[in-house]
Amino acid sequence: MANMQGLVERLERAVSRLESLSAESHRPPGDCGEVNGVTGGVAPSVEAFDKLMNGMVAEFLKNSRILAGDVETHEYQEDRNDLVISETELKQVAYIFKCEKSTLQIKGKVNSIIIDNCKKLGLVFDNVVGIVEVINSQDIQIQVMGRVPTISINKTEGCHIYLSEDALDCEIVSAKSSEMNILIPQDGDYREFPVPEQFKTAWDGSKLITEPAEIMA
Repeated sequence: MANMQGLVERLERAVSRLESLSAESHRPPGDCGEVNGVTGGVAPSVEAFDKLMNGMVAEFLKNSRILAGDVETHEYQEDRNDLVISETELKQVAYIFKCEKSTLQIKGKVNSIIIDNCKKLGLVFDNVVGIVEVINSQDIQIQVMGRVPTISINKTEGCHIYLSEDALDCEIVSAKSSEMNILIPQDGDYREFPVPEQFKTAWDGSKLITEPAEIMA
C-alpha cells in the first residue's frame, strides 16, 4: 500500500509539472526545467508526457487494486489465487478486468459483479442483489454461495456456474456464447446441465415460436 501511495504522489507531481508548462511560455526555449526526468522546452515536454504515460501510469494501471467510490476494481491480475474482497457494502459494484489464471473471492453482499475480458478466472461470492455479468471472457467458473437473481453471459467461451440451494431461482441470460454449463446441487454433489446454444424458430400462424434445438445424432 505504501508503494502504491508513493506512486500516486509521483504521478500527481509529474502531472502538475506538465500542466505548469503552459504558464511558463515566457521562459526561453530549453529553460523549462526538468519534467519527469526530461529537461528542455516544448518538444521535451511532449517527450516527458510520453515517458509518464509509458512509465508510472502503465505501472499504476497494471498493479491497480483501487476502491474508487462504489466500484471495487481488480485489473491485470495473473496467477493469483489469493484475491479477496472482504469489506463490502450493498451499493458496491465489483469490476474484474483482464485477469488470467486467478481466483477471486467476494465476501458479504454487493450490488453487482462484472467480469470483463478475463481468462481462466474463478469467482466465488456470497450474495449479489443485482446481476453478475460475464463479458468477452474465456473459461470462467463461478460459484454462488448465497443468492443472486440474474447471471448474464455475453460473448464468452466456456462458463461453468455452480449454484447454491438458495440460488436455484437464478435466471441465466446468454447471448453469443458457447460451452455454458449450470451445476445444480443434488445429494451432496453437483449435477451438470448444459445451456442450449442452438435454437429453432417457427411461425405458428400468429407469432414466432423459438425453442432449443435438439441435437441430431
